[in-house]
Parts: sequence; C-alpha cells; structure tokens
Amino acid sequence: MKKTTYRLLLPALLLASIAPAGASLVDVTNADQVTLDTNGSLLFYISEDLTSAGHGSIYPGEVEMILGAMPLGGPVASIPGTSSVYLPNILFNGTIESQNGEISIPLTDPDAGRLSLPAGDMLLTPGSIGGGSYSGPIDLLSAEVTLSPAEAAALFSSGEVVIDLYNAGAPITFGYPGSSIASDFTASLISPDGSQSAGGRVMQVQCVNTPEPPTIGLLIIGLTIMCTRLAAMRRSRRLAPVVCRRG
Repeated sequence: MKKTTYRLLLPALLLASIAPAGASLVDVTNADQVTLDTNGSLLFYISEDLTSAGHGSIYPGEVEMILGAMPLGGPVASIPGTSSVYLPNILFNGTIESQNGEISIPLTDPDAGRLSLPAGDMLLTPGSIGGGSYSGPIDLLSAEVTLSPAEAAALFSSGEVVIDLYNAGAPITFGYPGSSIASDFTASLISPDGSQSAGGRVMQVQCVNTPEPPTIGLLIIGLTIMCTRLAAMRRSRRLAPVVCRRG
C-alpha cells in the first residue's frame, strides 16, 4: 500500500511543483523603487479632489498621468511624425477604473497612437527630471483620458479611482532612490471647462506580479511520468495472482 501511495504521490507532487502559482498582491505605497515583471501591474488608487476650491461637486473632464523610472538604456526607435524616440522592448497597457470595477476606460498615449497601436497601449520614452531626491535622466510612462460627464460620474462617484498599468513588455523598475513610488506618480485632474486643475491624491499603490506559466515541455514530462507509473501499477496488478499461487 505504501509503494502504491508513493507511486501516485510522486507524479502528483511533480505536477504541483510546475503548476502556475497565483498572482501576488503587494502594498508598495511607501517603497522607493518597484520592479514590475512581465505580465505584472501597478495599481494606483487616486482620490478625486476638485471640490476643494469651493465650487461644489465637480468631476474631472480629463485625467493626465505620468510615472517615471530610472533609465534602462538600450536601443530606441523613432516615433513617426515627431523628433522623439521610445524604447521598443517596453510596452504597457493602461486603464482607469472605478473602485468597484463596474467601469473601465483605456488611457490614451498619443505616441502609441502614432504607431497605430490599439487604445490603452503606452510607450516608454526617455526624459529627465530635476530637483527632489534625484536629478538626471529618466524614462517616462505617460497617458491621458477625456471623460464624458456620465463616465466621470461613474468613475468618481465612489470617491477613488484605480489607474491600472499592465506591463506587456520586459521587466522594469519604477521610482527613484529616496522618494516613495506614490510621490513619483502624478495624476492631474482637470475640470470639464479647463478652469480648475488639481493633483489627484495617491491613497495606495499595489504591485501585482503574475508568475509565468509552466512550459508545455514540463507539462509533457510530468504527464509522461504519471502515465508510465500508472501503466507499471496495472502490470503489477495483473501479475499479482501468479505470485500469490506460488506462495
């Protein structure tokens, strides 16, 4: 019985070891630098604050965002119709979502649009920053979204929105030494008529890293081992009555 259990347990453990693990959700609000793997996301929880000027309840008509990273270096490619360049091995997809998840709208990166990329896709472009804890070259992820009154109300009625930045390219580290990732992210909330502008308060930042799934080759190896052991067990059972008679 112990041998049978062992034969079943070994392949089961092998398959379990190569099965994809669940995504990890980590609060990185106070972290100074955050490394985001391929297929990972950074979630910025933003509080709307256009009512502080005393004009009543006003939802933004436009949201602009920007996030910086230490320069990656490497090859760059030209953006058509501009003198700017981007890093071709980095690609993000960005959305702005209500906290309850009922509405999600893709962000717009004009540079990605010039490359005929779909809505929501975002490019990483070289830039620079001065002052604060770090001054020097950086890489920038930026986008914007224009909202109808109905969209803005649906997004901001619960108080906070979530800007979801999904990494579809190579791993990258955002933020600068000596300052929190929350302070390195900027969200500007602009009223529909453009008369008011306020910085969205970053309430929380979460990092979601999803492990790569196992390769087909590993799955085949695991299944092959399991099938081989099951076949051996069947043969042993067919031979068992002969052994018993000899005893």
